Amino acid sequence: MNNNLELLFHFAIIFLSLFSIVYTFGVVWRVEKKLDTSFKFLLAAIISFTLSEIILILPFDWNQSISLVMKIIFIVFFLAGILEMRHMLRKMDGELKK
Repeated sequence: MNNNLELLFHFAIIFLSLFSIVYTFGVVWRVEKKLDTSFKFLLAAIISFTLSEIILILPFDWNQSISLVMKIIFIVFFLAGILEMRHMLRKMDGELKK
Protein backbone atom coordinates (compact mmCIF):
# COMPACT_ATOMS: atom_id res chain seq x y z
CA MET A 1 0.00 0.00 0.00
CA ASN A 2 2.86 2.38 0.79
CA ASN A 3 4.28 2.06 -2.75
CA ASN A 4 0.85 2.79 -4.25
CA LEU A 5 0.48 5.91 -2.13
CA GLU A 6 3.98 7.04 -3.08
CA LEU A 7 3.22 6.46 -6.76
CA LEU A 8 -0.02 8.43 -6.41
CA PHE A 9 1.92 11.36 -4.94
CA HIS A 10 4.45 11.20 -7.80
CA PHE A 11 1.62 11.33 -10.34
CA ALA A 12 0.04 14.27 -8.49
CA ILE A 13 3.39 16.11 -8.56
CA ILE A 14 3.80 15.37 -12.28
CA PHE A 15 0.25 16.51 -13.08
CA LEU A 16 0.62 19.75 -11.12
CA SER A 17 4.05 20.36 -12.64
CA LEU A 18 2.65 19.92 -16.16
CA PHE A 19 -0.15 22.32 -15.25
CA SER A 20 2.51 24.83 -14.09
CA ILE A 21 4.41 24.41 -17.36
CA VAL A 22 1.31 25.25 -19.40
CA TYR A 23 0.52 28.39 -17.39
CA THR A 24 4.13 29.57 -17.20
CA PHE A 25 4.49 29.04 -20.94
CA GLY A 26 1.41 31.24 -21.37
CA VAL A 27 3.08 34.00 -19.37
CA VAL A 28 6.30 33.72 -21.40
CA TRP A 29 4.31 34.41 -24.58
CA ARG A 30 2.78 37.59 -23.09
CA VAL A 31 5.68 39.36 -21.38
CA GLU A 32 8.65 41.27 -22.75
CA LYS A 33 12.28 42.05 -22.07
CA LYS A 34 13.73 41.20 -18.64
CA LEU A 35 10.48 39.72 -17.34
CA ASP A 36 10.50 37.41 -20.37
CA THR A 37 14.01 36.23 -19.48
CA SER A 38 13.00 35.64 -15.88
CA PHE A 39 9.98 33.58 -16.84
CA LYS A 40 12.00 31.57 -19.37
CA PHE A 41 14.35 30.58 -16.56
CA LEU A 42 11.38 29.70 -14.36
CA LEU A 43 9.83 27.66 -17.19
CA ALA A 44 13.09 25.75 -17.66
CA ALA A 45 13.16 25.12 -13.90
CA ILE A 46 9.63 23.70 -13.89
CA ILE A 47 10.39 21.51 -16.91
CA SER A 48 13.53 20.10 -15.29
CA PHE A 49 11.64 19.44 -12.04
CA THR A 50 8.87 17.65 -13.94
CA LEU A 51 11.41 15.54 -15.80
CA SER A 52 13.09 14.65 -12.50
CA GLU A 53 9.79 13.30 -11.20
CA ILE A 54 9.02 11.40 -14.40
CA ILE A 55 12.49 9.85 -14.39
CA LEU A 56 12.09 8.88 -10.74
CA ILE A 57 9.14 6.57 -11.44
CA LEU A 58 10.83 4.82 -14.38
CA PRO A 59 12.14 1.32 -13.64
CA PHE A 60 15.85 1.91 -14.30
CA ASP A 61 18.85 1.48 -12.04
CA TRP A 62 20.15 4.98 -12.73
CA ASN A 63 16.87 6.86 -12.33
CA GLN A 64 17.59 8.24 -8.85
CA SER A 65 20.95 9.70 -9.90
CA ILE A 66 19.49 11.33 -13.01
CA SER A 67 16.54 12.62 -10.98
CA LEU A 68 18.91 14.29 -8.50
CA VAL A 69 20.84 15.94 -11.35
CA MET A 70 17.56 17.23 -12.82
CA LYS A 71 16.61 18.67 -9.43
CA ILE A 72 19.96 20.47 -9.25
CA ILE A 73 19.25 21.90 -12.71
CA PHE A 74 15.81 22.94 -11.43
CA ILE A 75 17.36 24.88 -8.56
CA VAL A 76 19.90 26.59 -10.85
CA PHE A 77 17.22 27.75 -13.32
CA PHE A 78 14.81 28.73 -10.55
CA LEU A 79 17.48 30.80 -8.84
CA ALA A 80 18.45 32.43 -12.16
CA GLY A 81 14.81 33.37 -12.78
CA ILE A 82 14.38 34.85 -9.32
CA LEU A 83 17.67 36.76 -9.50
CA GLU A 84 16.71 38.16 -12.92
CA MET A 85 13.35 39.32 -11.57
CA ARG A 86 14.99 40.79 -8.45
CA HIS A 87 17.45 42.72 -10.62
CA MET A 88 14.62 44.07 -12.76
CA LEU A 89 12.60 45.14 -9.71
CA ARG A 90 15.62 46.85 -8.13
CA LYS A 91 16.09 48.85 -11.33
CA MET A 92 12.42 49.81 -11.37
CA ASP A 93 12.57 50.94 -7.74
CA GLY A 94 15.63 53.09 -8.45
CA GLU A 95 17.96 51.03 -6.25
CA LEU A 96 20.21 50.41 -9.23
CA LYS A 97 21.27 52.91 -11.87
CA LYS A 98 19.92 52.20 -15.33
